[in-house]
Amino acid sequence: MTRWAVLAGAVCLLGAAPAPVPHNLHVANTRLVVEGSVMVARIRMFRDDLQKAIKRPVGDDAASKAAVAAYLAQQVTLTADGVRLAGNVIDSGSDTDADQPVWWVLVQWQAAKPVKALGLKVQLMFDVFSDQQNIVMVSKQPGDERHGLYFHAGDRAEQLLRF
Repeated sequence: MTRWAVLAGAVCLLGAAPAPVPHNLHVANTRLVVEGSVMVARIRMFRDDLQKAIKRPVGDDAASKAAVAAYLAQQVTLTADGVRLAGNVIDSGSDTDADQPVWWVLVQWQAAKPVKALGLKVQLMFDVFSDQQNIVMVSKQPGDERHGLYFHAGDRAEQLLRF
């Protein structure tokens, strides 16, 4: 038994990773970069929470990717200068945050002209968890102008940034 396993009070074989501990925090983190008319976001969610939201396992198969993309299209609304834009999922994959499995998704939006006003509604997993929180960090380029947005369960309002 490894020293870590003894300290954690777990029993595991040498080389085996301990099972993730269930979490009681429901949060998704998004980093959104706005440059000219292009916006790209990296959205990170706990994998088990996302699976509850889309009611299926999350993975690299086409059906899973389509389910995640459809869910994001419903739950993340982005407007540029008052015009609602459709996002395009360009990549996704698994990661860990401490000992928790995380699923990340890269989404891109394209406006007709450089963005001066950005509207966001991020309602990820509000339909699943009453204590869900969604944190969005926006970086406007060039110049690295930064803004932080916070959405909580029950919060249905669009938040607007002007650049």
